[in-house]
Amino acid sequence: MPPDPPRLSASALIRLSPVLRILGAVAALLAATLVAFILLRAFRLRKRHRAAFGAPLPAVDPARERLLDAPQALYHGTRFADGTAVLAPRWAHPCVGDLWCTDEAIFLQREAGGGRLSWPLAWIEDAALVRAPAELAGKDLPMVRIRFRRGGEALVSDFSLRGGMANLEKLRREVHLRQGTHNALALLGDLLTKEPVPGSGPPR
Repeated sequence: MPPDPPRLSASALIRLSPVLRILGAVAALLAATLVAFILLRAFRLRKRHRAAFGAPLPAVDPARERLLDAPQALYHGTRFADGTAVLAPRWAHPCVGDLWCTDEAIFLQREAGGGRLSWPLAWIEDAALVRAPAELAGKDLPMVRIRFRRGGEALVSDFSLRGGMANLEKLRREVHLRQGTHNALALLGDLLTKEPVPGSGPPR
């Protein structure tokens, strides 16, 4: 028969007891810290979502003249600009949908009754052409990447359009002409309609 394992004496157990209590306290503290970190992160994420998606939309009319019409566009989802995932399903999940752009906003009608999403041009800070992995296509695709601010939070949305780079460039150009609070076309129109100041013409 194998020999019995050595047993700790009573005095050794007494000496070991404080160590075990300290280790238990440290483990409990680490667990509490981890739980607190997870709860704090969840609280901050909920706060960011409330700020972003609780912000009311300005009055934009989807029935205005369409500057670009892109049926069966690929919407690749929206995320926070720092890479944090968006939890709102209709904003986060990629889909196929009909996209169009007016002089007020970009609109996307999700297929299968998924609702309509809107990006007011006044909220958009940048529009860039990129190439990135597309979940819906299973490969890299050219995209327009929209950077916008909603409720004080910076977000990013990606789209791919039928017609390739030509339509992507057209959407990017239309957005750049009207994005943000400094609407280039509106400013140009104001300049063209202003009365000339006497004496401001070229010298004779």
